[in-house]
Amino acid sequence: MKKKYPLPIMIIHWLTLLFVMLAYITGGDPTVHLKSGEIHVLAGISVFLLFFIRIITIFIYRKDLPLNKPLSKYQKKLFLMVKYTLYSLLFLIPVLGFCTLSGLTDNYQLFGINLPLISNSWDTEKIGKTHEFLGNFFMVLIGFHALAALIHHYVFKDNVLKSMLYFKK
Repeated sequence: MKKKYPLPIMIIHWLTLLFVMLAYITGGDPTVHLKSGEIHVLAGISVFLLFFIRIITIFIYRKDLPLNKPLSKYQKKLFLMVKYTLYSLLFLIPVLGFCTLSGLTDNYQLFGINLPLISNSWDTEKIGKTHEFLGNFFMVLIGFHALAALIHHYVFKDNVLKSMLYFKK
């Protein structure tokens, strides 16, 4: 049985966390807060792209993934619910952010490069509030995800946390 995730999956996992945290701390209207807004938009685009890279990488390495056994059916159901919610939000939050940005302006430059925005007549305020709410919910879910990894490590004393950490042992 494999004990660790393949290195590319680990890198994508931790890079995604980095960009999610960067997007969260630079949140706000990117058309008002220009420099932090550019960082926020870049981080959101990076999360969106990493989502697809993650899916492809998991498919490529599917036979090399560790099989950390859940302790119960309840744990397995909870794991799958959290996993698919996290994955859905990795896709949905950047899309809502892009739709919000497109509704706020006709032209947005990301470090001097014009972003191809979409023309929309949607309720930008509602989409923006949904983007913000889901971003906050996502951060809470990430916290629970990290807490679960620590519980697995310190209480259940299994391999779940170590399987996503790169150490030679």
